[in-house]
Amino acid sequence: MQLAILFLGALLELLAAQGKGNDCHKKSATLLPSFTVTPTATESTASTGTTSYRTTTGTIRPEPTTATHNPVTTTSHGNATVHPTSNSTATSPGSSTSSPHPRPPPPSPSPTPGSKADVGDYTGTNGSQPCVHLQAEIRIRILYLTQGGGKAWGTSVLNPNKTKAQGGCEGAHAHLLLSFPYGQLSFGFKKEPPQNTVYLNYMAVEYNVSFPQAAEWTFSVQNSSLRELQAPLGQSFNCRNASIILSPAFHLDLLFLKLQAAQLTPSGAFGPSFSCPSDQSILLPLIIGLIALGLLTVVLVTFCIFRRRPPTYQPL
Repeated sequence: MQLAILFLGALLELLAAQGKGNDCHKKSATLLPSFTVTPTATESTASTGTTSYRTTTGTIRPEPTTATHNPVTTTSHGNATVHPTSNSTATSPGSSTSSPHPRPPPPSPSPTPGSKADVGDYTGTNGSQPCVHLQAEIRIRILYLTQGGGKAWGTSVLNPNKTKAQGGCEGAHAHLLLSFPYGQLSFGFKKEPPQNTVYLNYMAVEYNVSFPQAAEWTFSVQNSSLRELQAPLGQSFNCRNASIILSPAFHLDLLFLKLQAAQLTPSGAFGPSFSCPSDQSILLPLIIGLIALGLLTVVLVTFCIFRRRPPTYQPL
């Protein structure tokens, strides 16, 4: 009887323990994670590339991005993550996104040697009084840098049909300004009454021109210490080719030159001619040669006359 009671009690305890085990199992089942994940972007960066993982409720979906060897910088604004792209346009400080200035035209072709088609006639007046009268074919020679890093000489000829002249005079100074497309030339003259002379003492040039293979096309120079084209007051300076060196890289050639910068008549006509030293050096040998040729002619004529003269004595 006692054994039966003990066996029944053990059976009841076993059933009670089993019931508690089932309750624990139910409680653990109710504690399974059940939550909603707010979508966010996370990154894990490896040496071989960059991979972004976007997490949603109950699903993990990898989204690989293009691998790059450059470090990726992300900027977070609230919940958004901004990734810079390689095709974005960056503007460096001091640079301009506007279109560049149009390239100036190439220089005019050089005229045929000896041609006077590009000789211009320019006059600067002070009211109705002429101050400077210039006739010349004007050539600008520039030593410029090429795109390959070298240097080359470029020559441009002024078109007199597209050049406007203005000027004036005051006291011992006179000036002439020539304006043309893409540039201008400024001449300054000074009179020295004690020496009875006038000369070019100042020049400034601004010019935009596109020489072949040039690395730049804007050129400017000025020189205020010149003493060129000197002539007596009231006379015109004449020269077949006068070259003015404004700088080692900037030369101005005046061909078939006639110039007068003081004591012009009201009509602007040139005064008596004064030849430049280069023309004088050419004329001097020519004059000496002509004189020598004349003397030789006289000697030959005299010799011929004496040979044709009959003898003065008679044979016996």
